[in-house]
Amino acid sequence: MNRSYGFWFLNRTKLFAYRLQLAALVLGALGAMAIVSCTGSTERDAQPGPTATFSPADATATWVAFKPELDRLAAESRERQIVQATITAAAAFAEEEANLAAAATPTVEAFITERDVIAGTGSELTPTPAATPAPLLPPARAIATGEVDRIAFSDGRGSVHTVNPDGADLATVASGSLLAGQFHYTFPVWSPDGGSLVFSSFLIVANSVVQSALHRADADGNGAIITLAVDDTSQSGVGPGVPHFSSWSPDGERIALTTSGEFGIGTILLGSYSGEAPKGIALGAPLYVNWAPDGTAILVHQAEGLHLIPVTGSGSGAPVAIGNGSISFNSPSWSPDSQSFAYVDSFGGKTSVVLTQKSDLDNYEVIADADVRVGLGWSPDGKHLAIARSSGTAFHTLSIYSPADSSERTVYEGDIRAFWWSPDSSRLAIVEDSPVIDLAHMWSVLDVESGEAIPLVTQVLSDEFLFVQVFFDQYAESHHIWAPDSSRLVITGALLDVDRVVQPGGAADLPETFDSQVWVLDAAGVEEPVSIGRGTIASWSPR
Repeated sequence: MNRSYGFWFLNRTKLFAYRLQLAALVLGALGAMAIVSCTGSTERDAQPGPTATFSPADATATWVAFKPELDRLAAESRERQIVQATITAAAAFAEEEANLAAAATPTVEAFITERDVIAGTGSELTPTPAATPAPLLPPARAIATGEVDRIAFSDGRGSVHTVNPDGADLATVASGSLLAGQFHYTFPVWSPDGGSLVFSSFLIVANSVVQSALHRADADGNGAIITLAVDDTSQSGVGPGVPHFSSWSPDGERIALTTSGEFGIGTILLGSYSGEAPKGIALGAPLYVNWAPDGTAILVHQAEGLHLIPVTGSGSGAPVAIGNGSISFNSPSWSPDSQSFAYVDSFGGKTSVVLTQKSDLDNYEVIADADVRVGLGWSPDGKHLAIARSSGTAFHTLSIYSPADSSERTVYEGDIRAFWWSPDSSRLAIVEDSPVIDLAHMWSVLDVESGEAIPLVTQVLSDEFLFVQVFFDQYAESHHIWAPDSSRLVITGALLDVDRVVQPGGAADLPETFDSQVWVLDAAGVEEPVSIGRGTIASWSPR
């Protein structure tokens, strides 16, 4: 069965090709380019923005014939976003004029949101000039002050929702479609407090992406959709079905946005509310970006080089090179107190796992041997560093390093693809290859102290969720599969009954297509998995 963009059925033939594609991403991607400094108003601030990758001059005859329709649809999409784009751009000036705005008393208050335009109501609203001019202010970012305990997910049909873990109280945050010329919303990312989401959109014409954008909205679905960035490009994103990688700053004021275009892959900093001008910080692939938990710095691992970029307020300083460089890891891992970070470095042809203090970047401590590929992750309480090692494709061992006594012990062996710390730091969710079903994966939960592993389910992951597992160490900061109380997990894809699928001879009898669902799993393995609806990617609120 053919799969259109965002289609929520998985074809097992295409899954095999997709696995090969992901392997290629892990082993090489595009090659190295330079880290970009972003200080003040220098020329380095003027990064090349995302631009269209098509033109009549180099288009095929079919493309040229279709271009008038493409232009019409693209123009309509811009009209839908122009109000919010204008508001976002004006927000910096509006902040300076806050006192004037507070004193103004307009006779008619008109604020057109993207929802108004899509619903066709925006054209009917005509603002009446106020007695005292006042700047337009975008809706404030929603900030949650108490427990949230909800799941945000993309339904695979173009919309983003939030819902209670039992499937109740569904709220639509962004309503989209898979139809050509319509916005397809996907990949929601929670703000640190749980009050807001950022999410991406595709605009698809003739099975090609002609525009992507990043949006912000209240997690309860009641507020406006604020467009933070628009990318006029025909690139397919940072991965299959994944337009961007988005990561909130710990205070929720800024967003690191990794996107792709004709320039390759790059990362920019955006204001989540303030309307600050975007600042480029890195360009070139492979590329991994990690906020310090206190928001004062960003680590950028681009190709083999690792750099630290200081962040203060709305500014970012010059990047500082760290160590000798290595391609044997994806993302560095910050300690929860932001005082140090772990990474892999090269010394005379040998790779090692290294700790460096943020206050003393010229020195380091070698804590363990590395391997061909290494995955790293600090526990939320800062007492342990998980180290996964691979000599080939999957990780073969998972060990725990304890900085208190500089000890390391192996806690799990197998064909491990990813690991995820529970919020209380007592357990690790582990994803590994199924030994009996090709392209399927097994989930288990490992008790860090006892070493006991509880098997949960065997699953065929959705495309987006599989991509997240391949780059789990990058997504660990922004994508939460654990419930805030560490009692449950949320995953997406199709669950398999191994006893029914595996035939007496050992062959697996799999269906041609799978219906991807959002599943809530009991981390103790006692209660049965619960489906809360169709979905391709889901994330639990951070609290």
